[in-house]
Amino acid sequence: MNYFNGKKFRHGSKSFALTALVIVAVTLLNVAFSALCTGLLWFADLTSEKMYTLDPASVHYLDLTFHEVNAKREANGEERVKVDIIFCADPDMLTSNERMRYIYYTALSLQKTYPDIVEVSTVNVWANPSAVDPYRTNSYSSIYQSNVIIASGSEFRVTGIDTYYTFDTENDDEPWAYNGEKKFVQSIIAVTKAEAPICGLTINHGEPFATEEGKAKYSSFLQVLDDAGYEVVYLDLEKDPIPEDCRLILTFDPQTDFKASFQSEVGVSETKKLDAFLENAYSFMVFVDADTPVLPNMEEYLEMWGISFDRYADPQDAETILGNYQITSESSLDSAGLSVIGAYEPEGMGGSITKNMRELGGSPKVVFGNAMSISYSASYENTFVLEDKEAGTGAFTYGSYYRNNHSRSIFDIFRSGERSQAYAVNGGERLNNGEAVDTLGDYRLMTMTRESRTIGEGKGYTTVNDSSYVCAVGSTEFASNSLLDGNSYGNTDLLLETLRTIGKEIVPVGLSFKSLYEDEMTQSSSATGNVYYTKTGNTVWTVVLTVLPIIGFATAGLVILVRRKAKT
Repeated sequence: MNYFNGKKFRHGSKSFALTALVIVAVTLLNVAFSALCTGLLWFADLTSEKMYTLDPASVHYLDLTFHEVNAKREANGEERVKVDIIFCADPDMLTSNERMRYIYYTALSLQKTYPDIVEVSTVNVWANPSAVDPYRTNSYSSIYQSNVIIASGSEFRVTGIDTYYTFDTENDDEPWAYNGEKKFVQSIIAVTKAEAPICGLTINHGEPFATEEGKAKYSSFLQVLDDAGYEVVYLDLEKDPIPEDCRLILTFDPQTDFKASFQSEVGVSETKKLDAFLENAYSFMVFVDADTPVLPNMEEYLEMWGISFDRYADPQDAETILGNYQITSESSLDSAGLSVIGAYEPEGMGGSITKNMRELGGSPKVVFGNAMSISYSASYENTFVLEDKEAGTGAFTYGSYYRNNHSRSIFDIFRSGERSQAYAVNGGERLNNGEAVDTLGDYRLMTMTRESRTIGEGKGYTTVNDSSYVCAVGSTEFASNSLLDGNSYGNTDLLLETLRTIGKEIVPVGLSFKSLYEDEMTQSSSATGNVYYTKTGNTVWTVVLTVLPIIGFATAGLVILVRRKAKT
């Protein structure tokens, strides 16, 4: 008992308590300071490209947007505009992932610049999936941890991580530039001003959307387009002018051909009109199936985009088409094998489009009913990309084309798998009693063609994500109400991911990307005369900031020690 009442024990206990208290205080201080640094963005941006600093041009566009929108709202007696930026993962996951970190800090910078308008929040969609239910296209669509939601009132956009980056044309897994500010500005303008891009559905080729019955048959498809951010308009491509804000033209189940100028009542070539539209870096989608008739003008145009529909020709006369190839597969929803469950393409652009579905959604079944197979055009060269074990990418093949200043590449998105074959059919009946059959297997069900263009921003780089896209889907049943509404199928998710890839919101000009290849802290000077830190300078600052606290604590300890000795 004397030991516990002794001076040595009391001093030891006080020392232990003081040490524990200091450790706890330092830990709490570190946590608090880290939270403040993140919340208030107390950091110095030492990257040469200013990856964590808002471009003045971005601030300028948003200033104009918020001023204009709030002026209209005040005139109508409405509340001032609010913008929510919602990340679908916890902050520690966002900051630990390099690609998400850039996006997250850009959003926090927007919140710091506009504290009364922009609010950034995070939610873990795995732990709390219902938290993002208001932003689902329908009750069956998926929102993943890599998605970012930008919302204002009833308007919202669900964006994918890849849309914030610029990718190389031959390696879609590795971005080389960050264009997150442009994407945020584009999305904020869209949700606050409600300027939805237009999707023009053609109706002058026997498409179902020309009738109310057809619209009802594919009402879920129309709803997905609407909820994906498009204003749907019905377009007579021969006679109607393409709306100024149109970003996507979609032809679904055409029964008659596109008209050449000499066939048109108004002397307009529909393919030339479509080609001029795509020159603006916009997009075109076409859905066909095993019952689609031969459409010479449209198919000749699609050949230039690498898309060739597989037809069955007369064995004695290759120019005479007797029918289409209809795909059957052992992997099917029905006993006849006609509701083919597609096989995911894990690499290239197709792999990029389906990445979220494969990695986070458990690879849901995507169904292509009454499907016609697609081949690459003869004018496209098959390009084989080798497996890269270091990068973790597998081998794949895509089609490439360069002619007349057009650089195009076509990629697989879905295939039928090796346990499939294709029967020649006409009018739903198999030809030659089913003996006209192609047994090669693994047919293409869905492809995406991209034309890359050079734009006048960046530091001499030419591969910029300012592309035109043409997507071909070999099944119209893919977009049926039963497959889009079914909660066990991935058709809705695939359609949404595809629309996000080719989506073209109304984008302000002048917002350039930031190269990821020059984000090290090297000496650089901008046109405004700003000089960034050099590598030597950064080393000095690192040493200074490391040594200063040590010197401070050592000095404080020395002073205390001297004063104690002086007292004794």
